[in-house]
Amino acid sequence: MSYTKKVRIEYYQVVIAPKEEQGDNDKLFHLEKLIVKASKLRIQERTYKYYQEDARLDQFEYNKLDDYWHLNFIRLRQTKIPSTAKKDAVAEPMKLAEDEYIGEDVTAVYDCKNHILALQRNRDSLSSNGLEEYLTQLYDSDTQGIYLRPILATNIDIRLEKAKIYKKLTLRFACAKNKKRKNINKSSFSCLLEYFDSFDPQVATVTMSLGHIKKGSLDAETIKETLKSIEKTEDLVTGAELNIKNSEIDPVETIDLFSMKSHDFVTIKLEKLETISFIEMADQIRMKYKNSRKSLLDSLNIEG
Repeated sequence: MSYTKKVRIEYYQVVIAPKEEQGDNDKLFHLEKLIVKASKLRIQERTYKYYQEDARLDQFEYNKLDDYWHLNFIRLRQTKIPSTAKKDAVAEPMKLAEDEYIGEDVTAVYDCKNHILALQRNRDSLSSNGLEEYLTQLYDSDTQGIYLRPILATNIDIRLEKAKIYKKLTLRFACAKNKKRKNINKSSFSCLLEYFDSFDPQVATVTMSLGHIKKGSLDAETIKETLKSIEKTEDLVTGAELNIKNSEIDPVETIDLFSMKSHDFVTIKLEKLETISFIEMADQIRMKYKNSRKSLLDSLNIEG
């Protein structure tokens, strides 16, 4: 039995910079140097502390045709261990041996020519910040660190203008009562926030969609007015994602209006009782990256 899962892929440029500075002296870094260094180490030697746990570059594969590296990083934990259960028996705690771990992995594809890393997002594994920390430990310098600089999505306005179909809008609000609410009376969100106040929450999320209806669109004019309202209400709307299509036959595209990070989504097929292999995940990321490569290079002002 199989099922599908949507996975977010984020795009970064890999740089080296002084540890105490904030991006003023970035220089593009050849990540393949660290991969070669790691390949010469035993697996225990390329494992480093990650908070109270461990992390390592677990698997890697070079794609000579594209000049890409396929990378698999893993967070090793011995806490919050799940139980095992059977249909006809009560759940039993899983017991690990001293040298056993629960492995939470994340896959990436690295474009050597353009220093671009396409990174799977997995909240249970290494984040981009966690990966920076790991790579910096592997680099082993007292003064310099390895950093992942998000590639900004500079064509959002153009993509929104081209959109003809709006499938889903998700808004996240910071609705603590003591928060300053500038210009809220002029906003279409004022009634919503008054309603939220009755629950006394810190945050709230609202999603509007067409559900499982394949054709149709949310009202275009209302969407456009809502996007204008987001700009006017400083700090109150903390997140906004819009699912769009240029036509009925085009795939759905998700635009994160706040993070402005260039990103994509891949849909992976998973089999029950099995874990997707590193190679399968890397292939999905590689194909998605190759489709988006030109727009990413345009964002970086790099000729493809």
